[in-house]
Formats: sequence, C-alpha cells, structure tokens
Amino acid sequence: MEIPILITAFCTLLQVIPYYLNIPVIDSASATMREWMLLVVNMAVFVGVISLGQVHGKRIQRRGENWPFSVVLMVFMVLMAIVGFPLESLGLGFKNAQYLFMFNNILNPLGGTMYSILAFFITSAAYRAFRARNWEAAFVLVSGTIVVMSNAPLFTSSLPFLITWKDWIFDVPNTATGRGVMIGAALGAIALAVRVLMGIERGYLRGGGEE
Repeated sequence: MEIPILITAFCTLLQVIPYYLNIPVIDSASATMREWMLLVVNMAVFVGVISLGQVHGKRIQRRGENWPFSVVLMVFMVLMAIVGFPLESLGLGFKNAQYLFMFNNILNPLGGTMYSILAFFITSAAYRAFRARNWEAAFVLVSGTIVVMSNAPLFTSSLPFLITWKDWIFDVPNTATGRGVMIGAALGAIALAVRVLMGIERGYLRGGGEE
C-alpha cells in the first residue's frame, strides 16, 4: 500500500518543486510528466466512448425505453469519429465539409436546445429560492431582480440607473463572495493535498474510505 502513496507523493512534488525552485533537471522531468498527463487524459476519452457504447448498446439490444434515440446517438458518434479522424490525405479531419456541416448544423443546435431547456429549470429554481422569508433572502431577491431587469432593454431604456446598480452588485458583493469561496476552496485543496502526501487520505487507492 505504501508504493502507490510514494508514487503519488513523488509525482506531486515533481510538479510543485519547479514552481518554487529553478532546477533544470526537475523542470525537464516535470514538463515530460505533464505531456504524459495529456496522453492519459486523451486516453480517458476512449474510456468514455466505451462506456457510452456499453450503456446505449444494452438499451438497443433490450429495446429499452427510448431506444431509437440510442441508435441515433451511436450512429452519429461513430460517423463523426470517422469523418473527423485526422487523415487529411483521405479528405478527413476537423476542417472537412462533412464534419463542419454536422458540427454546425447538428451538434451546435442540440447544444443550444439543451441550454434553452436548462433555462426553464433555472427559472423555476430561482422562483422557489427567491422568497423573502428573512432579511438575507430579501436581499438576494432584490439583487436578483435588479440583475434580471438590467439585462432587459425594456427596463434599462426607462431606468438606466439599473445598469449602474447591476455593475455595483457584480463588482462589490459578488466579487467579495466569489473571493471568499475561492479562498475556502484553495484551503480545502491544500488540506487534501497534505493529507494525500502524508498518506492519511487513502480513498483514491481503492474507491473510498480511510485506513
């Protein structure tokens, strides 16, 4: 069990040390490891494709709920992978007309549709959350209303001061809150990194729990 911990600590320190010290050998090793990391991340794409194929393949095989949509997904996933394969000598790649047509006329509209659907859920959640049950909720309700109204020309044309109020909300309270969240997340990440380096946190070795 100590060997994986030592490997993790070694790889982590190899990325941290060049940030503070200028040692050419360690800098070169760190750069090489970052290139390895990119390869590992790209290989994870294949894992995602295999997982997607297993899930939708079983649904198609069993004629599960909405299985025709799984057929469409599988067909276009394979088709875009083939058409976008980087073989320019065969007319394939990200810049060929077929790939661009599918990307611009199928994938982009689907993405826009997904975001438009999410807008209704966000509006519903905001309606449930923005209820002035106390002073804090009332402050959030008023701030959210000002921000929403400042993005609508119907209101800004007759109430131009809404834009100034919105900018103040974004620049002062929103920025202060965002920085507080970032500081808290950074402290949590540092604490987790120390626990991993010291071998206290071992959940990543076998999927959860501490020893």
